[in-house]
Amino acid sequence: MASLSKVVPYAILPSIFQESYFDDEDNTANVHRSIFVLIDNKRYEWNNMFKDHPGAWCVGSSHGFLIFLDNNGCPQLLNPSSNTCIDLPSFPNSLIKHASVKSYSYYAEHLRKTFISKAVLMCSPSPSQYTLAVMYSYPLCKIAFCSNRNASWVELFDAKRCYYDIVFDNNMLYALADDCSIEGWDFSQKVPQKILFVKYPIMEKDKEEETKFPCDKFSSQLYLVIAKGEFLLVERFIGNFVNGDGEVVYEGSNLSYEGYEICPYRTKHFSVYKLDFVKKRWEKINSLDGGAIFVGANESKFVTANSGCEGNSIYFSDDRWEEMNLDYSYGGHDWGIFNLQNSSVKFLAPDANKMDPPPIWMVPNSN
Repeated sequence: MASLSKVVPYAILPSIFQESYFDDEDNTANVHRSIFVLIDNKRYEWNNMFKDHPGAWCVGSSHGFLIFLDNNGCPQLLNPSSNTCIDLPSFPNSLIKHASVKSYSYYAEHLRKTFISKAVLMCSPSPSQYTLAVMYSYPLCKIAFCSNRNASWVELFDAKRCYYDIVFDNNMLYALADDCSIEGWDFSQKVPQKILFVKYPIMEKDKEEETKFPCDKFSSQLYLVIAKGEFLLVERFIGNFVNGDGEVVYEGSNLSYEGYEICPYRTKHFSVYKLDFVKKRWEKINSLDGGAIFVGANESKFVTANSGCEGNSIYFSDDRWEEMNLDYSYGGHDWGIFNLQNSSVKFLAPDANKMDPPPIWMVPNSN
């Protein structure tokens, strides 16, 4: 099973034998998880995945490694298959101060699950060779990085905007800004330099889509994916309040404390756009040429056909950090597969109200 997990996508979930959907943060022995392997469509137990790091909270996955924060809020890298664990520098007070967090102790106690919204590695790391970039201070996300060369966290120079997603490709860190602009920094140099800025590309909205997913009932999340050398923008439409029949309703319409139907938000649709550099335009596409995309807390990733995935599909997990931990009855539940060609959604845990910790995709680099 461990060797299989190196070559096919899988998701890390709470332990199969967890009595409730909640991790007991006072139980320092609870480090068990399970994995859902797509090619098998089965779930397996994985005991002691985090070894000496009880209470580990994953904030990302990239290049076969999990990025997690321990109980003190210190970042770590873990390869579950090889048991390789790499200690990273603690976040400095200057970074936490810029994120409007009162103190490090306050951060460790209350914001461990929300401070980092995305974490990506430049390449497969080792204790002597690593570069990790993070988006922090959600929802007004900034970018910082650390590497073995500086052994400390540094705010990325000239990253002055609010960002939706970051991804590494060939020593370049690309960032998707809140206006759908693309910026790119060259990390092959000692001090990363911005060498790409696609400013204000046009994004023509589908009128039918705007009518079907109005902003008073839906919110959206954007992801940046690199597929076969091209930039893709993935837009996720999330119904803010969904009743037991799956219908998106206005706030207060579906409140109930007696039934399982409580589900304040759920993904309903995705749209995918490809960047035309010449026209500076995001152009909508309706096919992934048989490939699949994985989005969520993981590094946004494209895999080619014949990878054990459903073709022309988007695999998503819950990354709605601002609401995930607000209530005992929901969070982590928004996990499934969207078919881009027929616009159908299949939820992988349709009866789950709460999944804590939330699922996180692990996607191989073989593509």
